[in-house]
Amino acid sequence: MILLINAVRLIIAAFFGLTTLHYDRGIATRYGDPGDKLTGKHLSCTHQHIQPTDLVCAHRTLPCGTTLILENPRTGRFALCEVLDRGPFGAILPTGEWGVKIHKDEPGDWRGILDLSPAVADALGHNGRERIRVFYQRVAHHMHYGRELRTRP
Repeated sequence: MILLINAVRLIIAAFFGLTTLHYDRGIATRYGDPGDKLTGKHLSCTHQHIQPTDLVCAHRTLPCGTTLILENPRTGRFALCEVLDRGPFGAILPTGEWGVKIHKDEPGDWRGILDLSPAVADALGHNGRERIRVFYQRVAHHMHYGRELRTRP
């Protein structure tokens, strides 16, 4: 419910010119399915295990808790998700082989901009590896209230 409220707030603020929606596009992949060996043991931002029904994604640089509005141009479907993990780290290495790249100064080109949880990928009608459009509000790190702060008693 918080994710939906954040998305509505973001759309209204952009409509009235109170904020700017940033736009990105690129390849998204699916992760977190049962038996996925490339999935980490837990989400980086909450330290909880990913559930197939979680509306979450992994992004390398956006702050934890950032609400994203996603569009799949092929299907015309939209979905919401929250950045709660880091990634994707799959990369094409200079040798042409597939590998893992963690830091931007390491050799190779990252293959995607987002990793989508199964629930988000299903909502988009995503085939597992295809282009998507991403809309979000860029918030300064010192002004962002992370998920950890919201869940503390």
